[in-house]
Amino acid sequence: MKPAEGVADAIPYTPAPDVLPLERDGGRLVDELSGPALRRALGVVTLSWVFGSVWFTAISGAPLTLFAKGLAASKFEFGLLSALPFIASLASMPASWLTERTGQRKRMFLSGLYTQRLLWFPIALVPTWIAVRYGATGWAMTIFLVLVFLMHVAGNVGGPGWLSWMADVVPERLRGKYFSRRRQWGILTAIPAALFAGWFLDSLTTGTAEPDHNAVVLKWCAILFMCAAIFGLVDIAMFHFVPEIRRAPQPSVPLLAVLKRPLHDREFLWFGGFIATLTFAVSFMGQFVTLYCIERVGVTNTGTQVMLLVAPMLAQLIVLPVWGHAADRMGKKPVLIIGALGLVPVGLGWCLMTSGTVWLGYLLSALGAAFWTAVEVANLNLVLEFTGSDDNGNGGGGGSGYVAVNSVIINVAGCLGGLTSGVIAQSLADWQYDTGFALIPQLTFYELLFAISGVLRLASVVIFLPHIHEHGAAGTREALRFMSANIYNNLFNAILQPIRFLRIRSFRQGD
Repeated sequence: MKPAEGVADAIPYTPAPDVLPLERDGGRLVDELSGPALRRALGVVTLSWVFGSVWFTAISGAPLTLFAKGLAASKFEFGLLSALPFIASLASMPASWLTERTGQRKRMFLSGLYTQRLLWFPIALVPTWIAVRYGATGWAMTIFLVLVFLMHVAGNVGGPGWLSWMADVVPERLRGKYFSRRRQWGILTAIPAALFAGWFLDSLTTGTAEPDHNAVVLKWCAILFMCAAIFGLVDIAMFHFVPEIRRAPQPSVPLLAVLKRPLHDREFLWFGGFIATLTFAVSFMGQFVTLYCIERVGVTNTGTQVMLLVAPMLAQLIVLPVWGHAADRMGKKPVLIIGALGLVPVGLGWCLMTSGTVWLGYLLSALGAAFWTAVEVANLNLVLEFTGSDDNGNGGGGGSGYVAVNSVIINVAGCLGGLTSGVIAQSLADWQYDTGFALIPQLTFYELLFAISGVLRLASVVIFLPHIHEHGAAGTREALRFMSANIYNNLFNAILQPIRFLRIRSFRQGD
C-alpha cells in the first residue's frame, strides 16, 4: 500500500541532484528537497499519521473521561481537564522563540513530541497506583492533572517547529491536497481505533460491582493509554527519516521580535479575528451538544458515539480531498467563506432535533465536520503561507512566530468560548420558555447556546473575511461550482466502481 498515493504522483521527477546533504547531529540537513527524495519524505510524513491518529483517538473521549471518573474527579476538575490544552498553548510562544534562535526545528519537534507521547506511561501508571494501592484519589487526581498539563505543554513545544519545517518540506502547490490526503489516511485507522476503544472498555468494565469497579476501570484505561502511546511513539520515530531543511538560526533575536511581525501584519490580524470568532462560536457549544443528545433527546451512549465521532470522521473522509483540491486551485479565502457560511445553519439546526428527529443529529454532525474541515484546511495552508516560502522562494517567510500566535489565538478563543457557555448554562439551568411552535416547542439554555453560536459564526464571515485579500483567488461562486462538480464526480465514480468491477470480472471470465 503506497501511503501517499495520488500526492507523490503529482510531484514531477527531477533528474538533477535532489538534495544537498550535510551531517548535523546524526541527521541530514539539506537545502531543498525534490524528485525521489521529496516523494519519500512526503510518503513518510503521511504514513506517520496512520499511527498517530490511533494514539490521538484512543486517548480521547470516553477513555479519558472514564479514567477521571475512576479518580473521583469533581465537576471543577472536569472543567479544568478541558481547559488544560488551552492553557498549555501559551508554551508555543517561547518554543517559537527558541526555534528561531537555534534554527533546529526538527530537534525541537522530536524533543517535544517524544516527551508528549512518553508522558502517557506515567499518566497511566502513577495515578492508578496511588488510587488503587493507597486509595488516595485526591492526590491521584492532582498528579493526573499535572501530568496531563505537562503532556500538552510538550506538544506545544514541538508544534511551531513542525509547522515551520513542513512549510519548507511540502511544496506550496500541493499543500491543500497533500494535508487533506494525509488526514484521510489517518481517519482510516482512527475510526476502528475509536470503535475498539469503546468496545474494549465496555466489555471489560461493565458488570463489575463497587468498590472494585473504579479499580477495574483505572486498570483497563491505563492499559489502553500505554498501548496508544506505543502507536504515538512510532508516529514520531518515523520523522527521523525526513530530512531537515536548512534554516539559518537567529541567535540575537529577542522573544518579542519573533512575535512582532505577525502582530504587526494587518492581513494576519484580520485573519486572526476571523478564526478567533469562529473558534469561539464553535467551542461555545462544546460538550453541550453531547449533553443535549443524552439528557434532552435521549440518544443512547452508542448512538451518541456514532453520531458525534464516527459520522464526522466518515464525512471528513469524503470531503477532505475536495477541500484540499479547492484550496490549491481556487484559493484559501473562498474555501473559508464556504466552510464558515455552511457552519451557520448547522449550529442553528441543533435547535430542531428532538426525540422524533434523531436522524437530524447524524446529518448535522456530518455536515458540521465537513464544513469545519474546510476551515481547518484553509487555516493550515494560510498559516503555512505566512510561515514558510513558496515554490519560488517567495511568500510569507515569517517564521514560526505566525504558528505560535495562530495557536494562541485559537486556544484562547476556544477556552473563552467554553467558559462563557458554561457560565450561561449554569445561570440559565432552570430557565425554559414555551413557544407554541411545533418545530421548537420549548426554549432552554441549550437552544439559546446553539442560536448564539450560529449568529457568531455568521459574524465571523461578515466582519472579518472581507478584509482578507488573496492574490489569484477565485470568486466564491466559482469555487462553489468547482466544489459541486468535484463532489458529484467523486460520488458518481464511487457508485459506479462496483459496477465497473463486476463488468471487468465478467469480461475476464468470458475470455
